[in-house]
Amino acid sequence: MQHRLVIVDPAHASSVGHHDEVNRPLLEALIKAGWQAELWADVALEAESHSPQPLLGAFSGCGYEDPRHWSELGGMVNLGRRLEGQLQQASGAEQPVAVWLGHSLLPFQLLGLARHLATAPAARVLLSLMFAPQESFSYASNEAQATANCRVALAALARATAQQGHELQLAFPSRQQETLYAPLLAATGLKSAGIHPAVVGAGCQPQPPAPGAGPQVLLHWGDLKAGKGRETALALLQTVLEQGLPASLSGWGWLFHSHSKARLSSSERQLLERAEAAGLALEWLQGPITSQELVNRLACCPVALLAYDPVRYGRRSSGMLWHWAASRMAVERAAVGVGYATGWLAAEAQELGLPWLSPGGNDGGAWLAAVALAAEQLEASTNTKANSYAAGLLTNSFGQWCSECLART
Repeated sequence: MQHRLVIVDPAHASSVGHHDEVNRPLLEALIKAGWQAELWADVALEAESHSPQPLLGAFSGCGYEDPRHWSELGGMVNLGRRLEGQLQQASGAEQPVAVWLGHSLLPFQLLGLARHLATAPAARVLLSLMFAPQESFSYASNEAQATANCRVALAALARATAQQGHELQLAFPSRQQETLYAPLLAATGLKSAGIHPAVVGAGCQPQPPAPGAGPQVLLHWGDLKAGKGRETALALLQTVLEQGLPASLSGWGWLFHSHSKARLSSSERQLLERAEAAGLALEWLQGPITSQELVNRLACCPVALLAYDPVRYGRRSSGMLWHWAASRMAVERAAVGVGYATGWLAAEAQELGLPWLSPGGNDGGAWLAAVALAAEQLEASTNTKANSYAAGLLTNSFGQWCSECLART
């Protein structure tokens, strides 16, 4: 008899964003490994025609809600209880769950899961702590309160584990996150199981760039959320239209992809249309893209503009960095990143051994100059070998790692 495994992802409500890219291959890998795996996500996901399967719309109002609802302890507890109730209802009287698997969970979601586990039959619990303990989804963050909330959730997990005999395993997507959590784990009596492969991109197998194909600069990929560098990419394009291309970027193309609940403004669309018409070799892709096409495209981009806001993404991991780096590594080609000098992305690029350049200013001209310098450095680079950290993070897939962990007794 197959053992039942449930992926708990209350924030997976549509095909937009990294949740879809994580859960599809994760389900496939777990099912291939012999698990009776199913995804419990937001009820809205059931309405999508190509949603991941098997799927249960178990949650409502438990995703990435307005941070004001969960940043304070009272709001966190209230939302945690809501999620607990929905877990209890979804569990019903069916076959007991042998494994609970979670990733990308905020403290109130961890708390809701812990409250459910406090009465659930003994099981294995495998959690990836993606968000930093200080995460608040807000510029005006109260880091002390956010960290305290995270400690409450971890303490609840520790109590539920001891009370019901669960086998809890906590792992992290980067050294940075593991370091941030170390004091909280020590305070709650929990231990780290170490670093796991990146949740997206790791283990990908892109097609190598076609012989003679011109290189591209990755300007933007994915949703249009604030802080992901869309404005910077468009400012750079505006500068190219006004001033022309630097010599080092002659023969290069540009890649801009958008798939989002938000819409580009009319002025942003007009700018992209002008760039297309100007013969800049701009590819503007819109809408959902398959995982294979995603990595094929990224493998053709030696330079990536990842101008993620250094405050909003000061400690928040970026699946785009992993996806792009893994794609280039898989085809054994060099890569150079361009972004702000501080924040999680800059530090992670350094850990991965990726060259990382930052502009001398913050206008379109400064960013274009940084991209041009990246292209120059790429011409002189012969280093395509991954360091040990990058190899461990980007070679093996997250789904395979989960399967291997669960296969151990």
